[in-house]
Amino acid sequence: MLRYTINFLFALALVFLPLKVMASDWQLDNDSSRLSFGSIKKASVGESNYFTNLKGGVSAEGKAQIQIELASVQTGIDIRDDRLKEHVFKVVSWPQATLSMDVDMVSLATLKPGEIRVLEDVDTNVSIAGADSEITSSLIVTRLSPTRIMVQPDLVVMLDAEEFNLEGGVEILRELAELSSISTAVPVSYRFVFELSK
Repeated sequence: MLRYTINFLFALALVFLPLKVMASDWQLDNDSSRLSFGSIKKASVGESNYFTNLKGGVSAEGKAQIQIELASVQTGIDIRDDRLKEHVFKVVSWPQATLSMDVDMVSLATLKPGEIRVLEDVDTNVSIAGADSEITSSLIVTRLSPTRIMVQPDLVVMLDAEEFNLEGGVEILRELAELSSISTAVPVSYRFVFELSK
């Protein structure tokens, strides 16, 4: 009788554990996460860049917010990093950019480790240097373990620097580097890994 009782309680725990997990807060794991963006100069020369300092999380209600520390930008060239911070991002006045979105945590409650689910048409608010823009994209959510999930865009996200009034800073970069052009179209990709809060 005791063995059957233990088995029943174990089965019950398996049923309710996903619901309990998804009803908790999730915190971004900065070391496992990455946000990168591309830049295109002289019409056809592409370069990859990224940020090293991200923070944020997802609430039990599915409210996700990511803060990007703009001073952590890495382009591979120190003087270019400094110019981006000063002329484009203006980190003294606007040290962070933010991404905000709603994630359907209920639909993810039954996701098992190793399984993937696509969330279609997720609206994401992007805020940079005091300007906001909304993009719509599909997200790929992967359950890495019972306490870890990974969120990625299904496709590369395209941003336009002009939507955030950054074209003036981009033009300053072009002049300082003596380039024929720097595109205001910016491809963005990210990998956000969230850990269940203890």
